[in-house]
Formats: sequence, C-alpha cells, structure tokens
Amino acid sequence: MIRFAQIAIAATALMAAMPAQAADFLIDTTKGASSGNVNGNTITYSVTSTDGKSTLNVKATGWSRGFDGNYTAGKVEAFDPWGLGVYQAGQNEQNRTNFHQIDNADGWEFVVLQFDQSVSLQSAVLTPFQLAGRNYIDDDAFIARGNASFASAMSNLTLRNLEASLNYDPSKQSGDAWFNSNSNNDVSVKPYGATNQISNRQNYNLSPDKSGNVWIIGGSFNGPDGFNDAFKLNQVKVSSGVPEPMTWMTMILGFGVVGAALRRRRGAVKAQLA
Repeated sequence: MIRFAQIAIAATALMAAMPAQAADFLIDTTKGASSGNVNGNTITYSVTSTDGKSTLNVKATGWSRGFDGNYTAGKVEAFDPWGLGVYQAGQNEQNRTNFHQIDNADGWEFVVLQFDQSVSLQSAVLTPFQLAGRNYIDDDAFIARGNASFASAMSNLTLRNLEASLNYDPSKQSGDAWFNSNSNNDVSVKPYGATNQISNRQNYNLSPDKSGNVWIIGGSFNGPDGFNDAFKLNQVKVSSGVPEPMTWMTMILGFGVVGAALRRRRGAVKAQLA
C-alpha cells in the first residue's frame, strides 16, 4: 500500500511538472476598447490564442520621450486599417494626416504593451508613413522588453525603471533586452503624401528566454540609418507558455521516480511468487 501511495505521489508530481504548451496570439491593433479620447488613455484587448485554448489580456498606452529625457503620456488611437498611432501631448490633432503616427521626429514616440503574462515577441506589422518635409518613408523600430505589474497603470516612474533595467548603450544597435530593427524600407517617394503606405511585417522570432510582460515599440532610437521613422503598429504576434529548462528537468526527474517505484514493485512481486 505504501508503494502504491509513493507511485501516486510521484505521478502527481509528474503531472504538476508538465509544462504548458506554447500558445501563439495575434493581436489586431486596428481596433480595441479605449478608455477615452484624452492623453493618458488606454486601449485594451482580450485575445484568444490561435489554438483557441488560452486568453491573453493586453493594455496599450502611448508615450513620448522629450530631448530632455522626460516621459509624457500621449494619446493612443486605433486607426483601421493601419493600426495604433500616438499623438504627443500638445500636438494639433486637426492635422490628422501628419501627427498620428509613431515617429522619432521632434522627440521619440512609442507604444507600451502590457500583458497579463510573460510573452516573447515573434513579429509585428508596421504601416510606414511619410513625414512632412521628407521625401522618403522608413519604419525602423526600437523594441525593448521588461516586467511590471499588469494591474498598475503605466507611469513615468515605471518607464524610468524599465529604462534603467535595459542597460542601453547608444554605441550599439542591440542589447540583451532591446534592439533596433532595420526594415530596409527607406523608400524614396515624391511628393509628400504619396499613397504607398504598404504594411511591412518584421519577423523577430525571439526565443523563450527573451520574454517579458511589458513590450515597448517605437521609432528607432539612434537607429541603423539617418532617416526618421514613422509608422503605425498594425499587428503583433507573441508567444507564451513555453517550458523553461528547470521545468523539463523536474519532469525528467518525475519519470525517474515513477520508474524506480515500478521496478521496486515488480521485484517485490517476483520475490513473493518464488
């Protein structure tokens, strides 16, 4: 009876050690529920995984970083069919064709995505826009990850803490928790307002150890070329629930415990029959 109890306990431990299967989520940012048409607003999403078995909750906010290094909450808005754009606080929203994209001109604009679980970024679809006075379009992006409370609203202080955790090096194009993507999309267009805003999927395929529950996506920061970047964030693909090495080790040890218990049980039966 004791041996059966040991086997049951080992089997229970084994089941507990079984890792969750990786779940992929596609976040359509052309829509979403907004908390209001004001600076500091939030757009929320509840997304079902591609296999229909899991749900992911996401909050999006819009921000800008001035040349003085200070962060200011802006207004994030979903534009269909182009995606999320950001208005800096104080921008003239009447000129909606030039100020609603995420760009790195006159300060740095970015979207913060907060998830209710840790995820790794797989891809993003960026819709490039041409800035006034430029004869090109480009959509290089600065992308960073971190961790913060999902229940708490994003704040200037939280962003400063996230910035400090990045160990950002302006002499490089990437670090452990951040990188500048190079879209190679610096297409010359004339005149201003040319209608060739074609969505550009950037594939990142980050490994499970490059995960966080906060992701920042903005125009490139000291990026790979001398062009200003401007785009809307059209779609984001993330992955969650990928097993960690320690979980696999626990599972393997669980198999060993069950196997050893069964071998001892079979040996005892043979001895009794003899």
